[in-house]
Amino acid sequence: MKIFHVKIHFFVWIFLAVQLVYAAPVRIMPMGDSITYDDTVADQERPRSKGKRGGYRKHLWYMLQDAGYEADFVGSQRIGADIQPPIDPDNEGHPGWSSYRLADSTYDFLVRNPADIVLLHIGTNDHQSSISGINEVLDMIDVFEQESGLPVKVYVALIIDREVPDRNIKYFNENLKELVGRRIKNGDNLTLVDMNGLAKLRSSDYADNTHPNDSGYRKMAQVWFNAIMGPDTPGLYAFPYVLVNKSYIEKDSIIVDYNSNSVQFTTQVPVSGITF
Repeated sequence: MKIFHVKIHFFVWIFLAVQLVYAAPVRIMPMGDSITYDDTVADQERPRSKGKRGGYRKHLWYMLQDAGYEADFVGSQRIGADIQPPIDPDNEGHPGWSSYRLADSTYDFLVRNPADIVLLHIGTNDHQSSISGINEVLDMIDVFEQESGLPVKVYVALIIDREVPDRNIKYFNENLKELVGRRIKNGDNLTLVDMNGLAKLRSSDYADNTHPNDSGYRKMAQVWFNAIMGPDTPGLYAFPYVLVNKSYIEKDSIIVDYNSNSVQFTTQVPVSGITF
């Protein structure tokens, strides 16, 4: 018996309850230390204007806008407000902070600025210790979810290495990978993002031994973007994967129109069919 795979193009309007859920922009909180803030060693002597610092946030904002993804960056910090073309400057990047210090403020950050998504890159300043600080950050996010009733999707990054590789970061990331795996098995809504491996930063991508330059931040933004655009992301971009497995959906075929709450995509029809 021959099995035929038929490729069809869907244009779907999302009505009623789904429309109400997905109409608002997705609130994204970039959270971390100086790499999220966009601070370098040179800024300690000749600090750049806060309004000019964008880091990976700048490039990620442009990528999301180009893709038609309705995002709202949130956080208590407003860094990058003078960048042109304009970006959303809100974030929770805190230069010099360890993961432990970030954990002390995580709950308050979310109470003040609730987020649907947290992009977490932390540990650069305390990578020679354990990953327990990141565990505490994730615990505080859990507390916020339980008390507020609001779900938070957390993308946890394996932190980028130094320009001169540091073996302690390798061990830190290995332990972090195990931690995230355990928490996922226990029901945490986490996604591990291999920022260190996927960004593939070279010597030319660093402003100093620790911090990326603009080309390095662009590479980081691409990794975050690819993770956010995955099938487990809140928003209309996730809708096609509700209907059919991602292996059947044609790459780069998903087109979202938030004005009409509609989504288009091209897919093969699996043998099991599609149920609406």
